[in-house]
Amino acid sequence: MAKSFYTFIVVPHASPRLRKLKLTARVLHVLAAVGLLCLLVAVGLGFSYIKMAFKAADYEKLQAENTDLKIQKKNLEVATVKLGEKINNIESLFQQIQNLVEADSLKRGKVNIPGVGGSKIDYPTAELLGSANLKNGIDLLRDRTAEMENQLMLLQQVAEKKATIRRTTPTIWPVKGNLTSHYGNRADPFNGEGEIHLGVDIAALFGTQVRAPADGKIIYAQRKAAYGNLIIVDHGNGLTTRHGHLSRFAVSVGQRVRKNEVIGYVGTSGRSTAPHLHYEVRVNDRAVNPRDYLPRG
Repeated sequence: MAKSFYTFIVVPHASPRLRKLKLTARVLHVLAAVGLLCLLVAVGLGFSYIKMAFKAADYEKLQAENTDLKIQKKNLEVATVKLGEKINNIESLFQQIQNLVEADSLKRGKVNIPGVGGSKIDYPTAELLGSANLKNGIDLLRDRTAEMENQLMLLQQVAEKKATIRRTTPTIWPVKGNLTSHYGNRADPFNGEGEIHLGVDIAALFGTQVRAPADGKIIYAQRKAAYGNLIIVDHGNGLTTRHGHLSRFAVSVGQRVRKNEVIGYVGTSGRSTAPHLHYEVRVNDRAVNPRDYLPRG
């Protein structure tokens, strides 16, 4: 069987002579297959290059994001440590305030304050954070912050209760002067016979201002036998004070007064030998020694 040939005529650009290229069909088929194979390889390489290019771009992007995350993590770690130090400072201040509140005892009696508990070991924040990862450290700080908030709320309640007790406890002198007669047994200044004196007598000039020894409400302000002009102040919780022998009143019944507010003036009304203030402190209407409430000096 005769072989089939293909003849290709090549016309050079710079020469008038024609060139003939004679190829068999088999060779032509081989060349076509090689060309097709090269084309497929080129296309495959192109796709691979594009894929690698995308991967390289994604890698660079991930690397940049990873760098940003490392920076953010480092900043977060620094911020967490600083926050821990601030919380330690706040806890130290909180402890000082708590000690002051607990040390601020008043003679009125014990304050009914609910008990609280906690850890017996003082774990420094840096130590706790050093043994935990960042997330646990942040959770720890969040828990400590919530715990301190609850403790501060309780401390606020205690402080407010103590402040109320302080305001309503007669802890100041209603008038400045010398004690001329003490609480308890004494000789009657008129007949010399023994008697029970239910308060203290404080000598002062006629017309000297008499001040409320604590916050309270005026429940009596009028003349009463031996007391003369008498003011009774109800301070709450069964605690009252009496102020006798006044020359005149500066308040009226039902009026609320604040500690150190003027309520009357020293006089010699009633069973009295000279200007002075008869001062009583009563708990549940039972007379007690006012000296236990008055500051020394």
